[in-house]
Amino acid sequence: MKFLTFESRGYERLGWLQEDGETILAVGHNSRGMPQSIMDVIKRGPYARHQIQNAKDLESFGICDIQILPPVVPFATFHIAANSSDSSEAKRLSSADHPTIYLRTPRNHVAHDEVIDIPLRTKELECEGKLVVVIGKGGRYIAREHALKHIFGYSIYNEGSVKDVQNHTPQYGLGKMFDLTSGFGPIIVTEDELLDPYKLHLETRIDGQLVHSAPISSLRHSIEDTIVYISSGVTLFPGDIICMGIPAENCFKSERILQKDERVETTISGIGALSNLIKPEPTEPRTMGCC
Repeated sequence: MKFLTFESRGYERLGWLQEDGETILAVGHNSRGMPQSIMDVIKRGPYARHQIQNAKDLESFGICDIQILPPVVPFATFHIAANSSDSSEAKRLSSADHPTIYLRTPRNHVAHDEVIDIPLRTKELECEGKLVVVIGKGGRYIAREHALKHIFGYSIYNEGSVKDVQNHTPQYGLGKMFDLTSGFGPIIVTEDELLDPYKLHLETRIDGQLVHSAPISSLRHSIEDTIVYISSGVTLFPGDIICMGIPAENCFKSERILQKDERVETTISGIGALSNLIKPEPTEPRTMGCC
């Protein structure tokens, strides 16, 4: 299934995209006992999908008539660096035997078709498309042969990096953590629809110009090895996301500073497209509702 989170008439809703790519079905907002969010679906497991597939009280929406939200609010967001053969990170870490991991927060990302900010303190924002792995079954010390069984589904991430701030230190820090500098979504495709994620292909375009194209099979560190490595140190929770870095075998990738009113779009075959417009951060900064 292709799940998404959206807002309609002031309510946050759980929906799933139909084959036509235009119609969204959702359970009735007041349906008792039904899953009302993607986290409900993840935590309830196969029973939740059984409920949805047999639900009688359904509503239909056109994708143009709703506001798409980030699919989930993860407890933790893990990013993998050094999967790109032509970036400074990859050159510096080309001999690394283990994934290089850094963390971001839910405050960093916006939904599909929402604005990514060029922060006030910089003019050096870059954006890179990545495959997202959404954890369905948590755990610690996950064995490699069981790793894929812990996945709920897959999505897309447009990761914005503030390059001048990122270069303040040799480690990934604040430059990777600015509010509202990355896109996430628009949907999560469940793992049963993408039985082999390594057959997927990723492309990123800026204003329609192709700047990156590569198969997921060319990831430096595999999905399984990454799950094993992360879970050897911290417990993975349902709804956590792992952004798998930039595949870069037999591809080209052009890093460049983004400009006002440019549009970044990342497509992954079998999942869809994530699109975000680039704008300067307002002088009165947008917040995430916590202040």
